[in-house]
Amino acid sequence: MNGNNTSGLAKRAVVVLGVVLLLVGSVLSGRWLYFRFTHVSTEAAYVKADMAEVAPEVPGRVAEVLVVEGQRVQQGELLVRLERDNLTAGKAQAEAAVKQLEDTVKRQEALLARTRKTVAAAQAAAQAAVEAARAQVKKAEAQVEYLEKQEARLEALLREEAVPKSRYDEVHAGAEAARADLRAATEALHLAEAKLKEALAGEMAVAEAEAGLAEARSGLEQAKAALAQARWAEDRAEVRAPISGVVARIFLRPGDFAAPGRPVLAMYDPATRYVEARFEETKVRHLQVGQEAQITVDALPGTKLSGTIRRITPAAAQEFALIPRDVTAGEFTKVTQRVPVELTIKDLDNHPEVVPGLSVVVSVRKPR
Repeated sequence: MNGNNTSGLAKRAVVVLGVVLLLVGSVLSGRWLYFRFTHVSTEAAYVKADMAEVAPEVPGRVAEVLVVEGQRVQQGELLVRLERDNLTAGKAQAEAAVKQLEDTVKRQEALLARTRKTVAAAQAAAQAAVEAARAQVKKAEAQVEYLEKQEARLEALLREEAVPKSRYDEVHAGAEAARADLRAATEALHLAEAKLKEALAGEMAVAEAEAGLAEARSGLEQAKAALAQARWAEDRAEVRAPISGVVARIFLRPGDFAAPGRPVLAMYDPATRYVEARFEETKVRHLQVGQEAQITVDALPGTKLSGTIRRITPAAAQEFALIPRDVTAGEFTKVTQRVPVELTIKDLDNHPEVVPGLSVVVSVRKPR
């Protein structure tokens, strides 16, 4: 009797359990179906942020890395220090070159001043000599003209025997001497004019000195530019944070060689974290900017976040693939494309554990 009762109770319990499971399954299935009909969702979603890849501006071997991955840093904080022996030596060479060219410029300036002074004095003396020679020529010409007139008058009187021959000979000798003086004065004038031309040609020496000074000054400016570059390069041996944020990844270690443009580390600003969800193209019609969304993080079970659609990319993700799909050969299999959608995350400051790269699931209620 007791066995029959026990068996009956067990059957009833099984029936009740089955009914309960059926009811629970129906409720869950109903909720799942309701959710599927009223929401669009995707698992192709990830947390992202605005990343900054920090690279040195000068080449050098890494001497010290002063941060660790996950560390928060402030803008301008020292991150990496490069060996600076070569950079310091380059600066010293540039400083020596500047000093040498400064001395050269001073010497060229002194040479130019001296050349100008010498040439100017020579030109002034030559010009004065020419003027004096011209005066002597005029004086000699006047003396010759006077004595030749006397000579002609006395020659006529001598033919008439009006004056003694001794008087004519005296005037004739004076006229000959005056003509000789005129020839000598003329030759002296020609010599003075030649020396003046030579003095005027001294302008070439001034021009050469000016060209030498200009060349020295140009070299000095180039050396100063090289020195400024060397000082700049020495300062860039310290790599500092371009933004305030979190160090996400360190690519190089002490002893590695760093090159300009090659990142030594990557960092991101936590305030810029967002979600990029890729929805099937058939679901995009249910989405619009400003819609609220529910976000669950795979790595944080039980954590539910809220978000808002801020941008719907006006092109499918496939268009930005490194190797776009080629169907020109006639081979074609239709594949549903996905469209990137960006979402902001609410209460972002309260969730430091949500870091870039985490997988999430995004669900958005369809508009009514």
